[in-house]
Amino acid sequence: MSGVLPIAALIPTWNGWDDTRLCLESLAAADPSPSRIVVVDNGSTDGTPEHLRSQWPEVELLTLESNEGFSRAVNRGLRLLLGSGAPKAIFLLNNDVVLTPGVMGRLWETLEADVNIAGVCPLITYFNPPERIWYGGGCVALWRGYVGHSYIRAGVEKVPGQVVDTDYLTGAAVLLRSEALRAVGLLDEDFPFYAEDADWSMRARRNGWRLCFDPKELVAHKVSASVGGQFSRRKMVAKVRALALLFRRHARPWEWVTVLPSFILITAPQIAAGLLRRGGRTAKGPCAQ
Repeated sequence: MSGVLPIAALIPTWNGWDDTRLCLESLAAADPSPSRIVVVDNGSTDGTPEHLRSQWPEVELLTLESNEGFSRAVNRGLRLLLGSGAPKAIFLLNNDVVLTPGVMGRLWETLEADVNIAGVCPLITYFNPPERIWYGGGCVALWRGYVGHSYIRAGVEKVPGQVVDTDYLTGAAVLLRSEALRAVGLLDEDFPFYAEDADWSMRARRNGWRLCFDPKELVAHKVSASVGGQFSRRKMVAKVRALALLFRRHARPWEWVTVLPSFILITAPQIAAGLLRRGGRTAKGPCAQ
């Protein structure tokens, strides 16, 4: 497959121009390519808007006066793209990801295979080391206080080779059907950082949409570059707050019987162990704890 797809790429960014540049360069090398690229700048102070205007004039730039958070920046871009002349799908990307050239075409083929698929994610590895998985699908088990990535930190050879349904899609790199975005709604802006993608995914599944993971092309991710790294204090505090809100929004009454003790006894110690090792444990399967 080659040519231009009815897809718009949407990249929210806040500082980190070097990362954004690498992401745009990988998009420029994509074959097939998107028909439109929109960058939403969240009040960067490192010259990102000026670099974009001078070096990437073909990219549409939406500038915000201050950092409004991930979900609000994404929604600004989605509202722009879902107006008149909207693309059939929107490829949402973190600014710190690098794509393989064929990933967009592969995801498009998967999305087009079933009109009930709301979105599809590729295999996402760490930028360093690139042979280790960051996202190999998503698992949600609210009854035990767990929301996490499947196969995280496992070798790429561990992931099954076929397309599978998944509990949630990650906003780091996901192709979303425009029709599904209109039906489900945009991201919930009560989640400024983290869990907004899990919340959207749970709403989509509740409304009968499929969510898929396709491992046949990959994206490399620097992981939390804009918040100081994957084990930064800022990230961990934001993540815990977001997960608490996710549980309040979606846990059923009977799940509250087990969610708090399970989180305290199982999930929290795993997070702590991962932080102490600065690398976490390797998940062994699609819904490993």
